[in-house]
Amino acid sequence: MSARRKFKMLLLPFLLSLGCSNGPAVSRSGGGGQGGTGQAGSSPGGTAGVDGMGGSVGMAGTGGSAGAGGSAGAGAAGAGGSSDGGGAGQDGATDSLDGGGVAGPSAGPFTCNMVLGLFTTSQWFNGTNPGGASKTFLQQPGIDATKWEGKMQKYSYVEKWADPMNALWSLTTANPCAANPTTPDRVLFVAFSPDTKHDQPTFQALIEKVIANIQAKYPSAKEIDLLTMGRAPGNVMCANNSDKDTVIGAYEDDAFQAIADGSNGLVEVGPKYYVPDCENSYIFANDTDYTTSAANSLAIQNATYYAAHP
Repeated sequence: MSARRKFKMLLLPFLLSLGCSNGPAVSRSGGGGQGGTGQAGSSPGGTAGVDGMGGSVGMAGTGGSAGAGGSAGAGAAGAGGSSDGGGAGQDGATDSLDGGGVAGPSAGPFTCNMVLGLFTTSQWFNGTNPGGASKTFLQQPGIDATKWEGKMQKYSYVEKWADPMNALWSLTTANPCAANPTTPDRVLFVAFSPDTKHDQPTFQALIEKVIANIQAKYPSAKEIDLLTMGRAPGNVMCANNSDKDTVIGAYEDDAFQAIADGSNGLVEVGPKYYVPDCENSYIFANDTDYTTSAANSLAIQNATYYAAHP
């Protein structure tokens, strides 16, 4: 055998080994899978999209590098809750619910909820007579009555709650929470003022004072919900009731939303709730106080919302 042929035979295994270990690899790096996109809730109170799952890491090709992991798809936020006190849409990123129609994180579930309100609030909350609910908010399905309490009194207007020294703050607590009754972690404020100029800046300034007082009195509060009184059907005055306070002005809703938007998640807009009819909902002529049938309806509407927002 010639020397040249021997050299080729010795060189061939060496070249083959180079091709396997150091030769240019075929680029078959696994591409990262793409996360699916969550589908947004399309109807009021609809469920939100769930975050897409991240793609799996790609398999490395021969001599190639491993593919990068896919990015998780973000769930789109669901639509806001309906005005009838229905549950709001879920936020795809946090699975939280928000009654004001704007998706946001929730600090709940809460161990003690304090309700600050009026006589009409107590009618649906714990059945204060005349006209109290025969099945109150506290007795509704999904409501743990041991986690709800309240301070409510007739004529407890916003102007009074805006005063940190007003006697309303010292009212005896109705149905004290089983745990932490003096340090509630959520406060609901039902706002009503017959004396404002019915413009947003005036009303909003009063509500902001109330919120500052709530924070000072209950620094334990992680969330403050703002609610109005119950509304006439469709928020339109009944022909048989001349009391203009049965209708909630847009300035109130706008003030609530502006405060919530600037609160960094502390303030939420609570549910809107409506008396069921004009004929049998008001116990006195030309007044806002409810009948038992109306109070029952309002108890159900508010309980439906808060059972979904514990």
